[in-house]
Amino acid sequence: MTGVKFQKFLGKAPKIAAELLPDTAGQIATNCKLYSGDLIPFPEPVVVSNHGLTGVTPQTLHGLRNPSTGNPTWLVWDTDVDIATPSGADDPDEQRFYYTGDGVPKVSNYALATSGSAPYPVDYYELGLPLPTQTPNASAASFTTKTTVSYARDAAGVVTLVTSTAHGLKNGAFVTVNGFTSVSGTYSQSGANITVTINNHGLSTGSQILLRFTSGDAADNVFTVDSVTNANTFVVVSTTSLTTSGNVDWDIGNLNGTSVEVTVVNDTTFTYSSPGFQVSTTSNTDGRIDLGGNTQARTYLYTWYTPWEEESIGSEPSEALFIKEGQIVTVSNLPTAAPSGKNFIRGIRLYRTLSSARDTEYLRLATLWFPISISRVQRTSNVSRVTTSQPHNLSVGGYFKIGSASVSSFNITGGEVTDVINEYTFEYDQTAANVADTAATGTVYHDVSENPGTTTARYWGDGSYNFTDDFAVASLLNALVTDDYDPPPDGLKGLVVYNNNILAGFVNNELYFSVPGQYHAWPVVYKRSIESTIIGLAVFSGYLLVLTENYPYLVSGNDPSVFSLTRVDARYPCLNKKSIANMGFGVMYSTHDGLAIYSTTTGPQLVTRLLYNSDTWNEALDPTTLIGTSYKDSYLAWHSAGGLVFERDEQVGGFFVDLDNAVVPTSTWYDPLTNALYFTYGTTGDVYQWDDLTQPSQTYEWKSKVIQTENPINIGVARVLADYSQFSTTWDAAATAWDATASTWDVNDEVTFKLWVDKTLVQTVQLNSSNMFRLPSGYLSDTFEVGVSGSVRIRSIRLAETPTDLRNV
Repeated sequence: MTGVKFQKFLGKAPKIAAELLPDTAGQIATNCKLYSGDLIPFPEPVVVSNHGLTGVTPQTLHGLRNPSTGNPTWLVWDTDVDIATPSGADDPDEQRFYYTGDGVPKVSNYALATSGSAPYPVDYYELGLPLPTQTPNASAASFTTKTTVSYARDAAGVVTLVTSTAHGLKNGAFVTVNGFTSVSGTYSQSGANITVTINNHGLSTGSQILLRFTSGDAADNVFTVDSVTNANTFVVVSTTSLTTSGNVDWDIGNLNGTSVEVTVVNDTTFTYSSPGFQVSTTSNTDGRIDLGGNTQARTYLYTWYTPWEEESIGSEPSEALFIKEGQIVTVSNLPTAAPSGKNFIRGIRLYRTLSSARDTEYLRLATLWFPISISRVQRTSNVSRVTTSQPHNLSVGGYFKIGSASVSSFNITGGEVTDVINEYTFEYDQTAANVADTAATGTVYHDVSENPGTTTARYWGDGSYNFTDDFAVASLLNALVTDDYDPPPDGLKGLVVYNNNILAGFVNNELYFSVPGQYHAWPVVYKRSIESTIIGLAVFSGYLLVLTENYPYLVSGNDPSVFSLTRVDARYPCLNKKSIANMGFGVMYSTHDGLAIYSTTTGPQLVTRLLYNSDTWNEALDPTTLIGTSYKDSYLAWHSAGGLVFERDEQVGGFFVDLDNAVVPTSTWYDPLTNALYFTYGTTGDVYQWDDLTQPSQTYEWKSKVIQTENPINIGVARVLADYSQFSTTWDAAATAWDATASTWDVNDEVTFKLWVDKTLVQTVQLNSSNMFRLPSGYLSDTFEVGVSGSVRIRSIRLAETPTDLRNV
């Protein structure tokens, strides 16, 4: 033997006999960072903050970003809570998050969670929306037949009617026009020319008209106006030549129509399409306008609505009205405020039925926000700024009213939003004196008319919570889609974000899914049941892994109504939900015989099968207590007796490093922005950071495999190359003057070296330099082990029989 060199250190593999370990693997590896192949100590955990929950042991830690400092603001629970943050769910500054495990499923954001003193979260809303409990009432006004004042028709066949009173119609309404029969006059025919006299006929050259001659010999026919003599006389040409005269009726019955669609010009004028003679505006009081179409049943319902665009299941519908389209309906018994409880409901959406050839569905009439209170006002250069106590739900161009303002100059009717500063603050133009930023009271009302700014304003909640439905049916485009928007079950756990912004969770052996992007809505029809109790969920590579107390299951797809659910036939039960970690290459978790992993490339595997067997795994730790997380490509975990770091190795499976049990975290949180890992421990309320390189080093321990030589030898000299702060001698000096070499010790940089011969510890040496040192003599053996402990970086350990041999190692 010329010598032995240990470098590129590896962790331990307890399943493998000490004599058969890879050359640089260890029997013992504790508190070692092996990222570079050197022995590097983990730094001591450092207290960075206090989360405020004292006297109990935290089970969940999560960080929000302080908007001012960028530092974590800590959320902490004494229960096992799962937190989900769907992408694009809201404004990033809001930091909205959803969570289960703390009572009913909840949603909160930075402002709510920190609206008080720590521990956080302080406030929240229940995730599911309550069912509406009121039933709307609806009453219809009868439609009064309207009488015409005049008519006209252009060359395109568009008829314009003017009524004697306001017609009350909306664009797209269907009406029946009748009462137009004929206009009487006289005629005189000489040859082929027929001169017709009808007062104020309004016709123009080229118009085609039907004339019926009630006396004389002229023949009824459809004629083309050949010329217009004056306002009362025009000429048509007959196909026969006669000399006759008498009375004539001009048939205007083609102005009538059944269920024609109207376009409103103003309160007393509308148009519709009816091909026929072209005529200018002509007085006529014979026409009658009634609503067209069939009498149909109509009902109304409402849904709860939040500023986060969450919408509930609909209320019970009103009693049916049997009316025609176009009749004005008053809807009453609508909510005037949010229901009791922890919810973010700030308004309702009102719907009505509309029958079609295929089905009857509910279409949205309006979104009706409840009045909101003012908290502050300010005005500069005729620009008024108002801050509300709750989200104002206004957009640029929106119309509103402010009443009862304590700073009276801010009262306004018909205000129009010119700028939205944020969800609580908006601006509008108002000519008045400047006002410094000041606290104020008052109420903001929303204009809920059909076309705010162009029709008479209706301010919801300003004296009335009744709704007048005179909206044009053509404007109703949005159907009710929340029929099955059930709230999540109260006992929901394991919340994760899956494909297409779908939230997933479970209760016992049942999987639940939200509507994509609608995190408050969990239709029961999406529920899936499996044979075993679910322990936890993990998302990876487009799949949802369902880990149970028996077999895993795999969910795939983007639509919860058609998800594929498949059992994975590898019996690797999950023993602790908190052991589940997405490692990038797969999902790792604690099972009976070691760490299991599921990946799309290899399927289910016991990733530690080459390192642990069932006996060694369960002897080393209680796998039911394992709390794991992914950290710098390693699986970092703690259990009831300490901790471990697992690094995967494609060739040998991987290696373990133990962590001592001085600190055993009960919850962890990884900050993806800073690549820092934080954890809680104990009941003091302290938050620790793991692996902060500015902190003092922990003490590591590493023991080699059993070294076996072909023949018995005496290892007489060793050297431990490490990053000591002092080097009292050089290697050359030590080699040439071995006996005379003296060391200058630095206790702060000591490394403890141990040598075992035939399984017996024969020497312990304290080192503070990389110089060689003597080992015991007077024995021969073929079985050796070495170990080191300390807190400085060790790059290699070298052993040899003589100093000369050591120089060549």
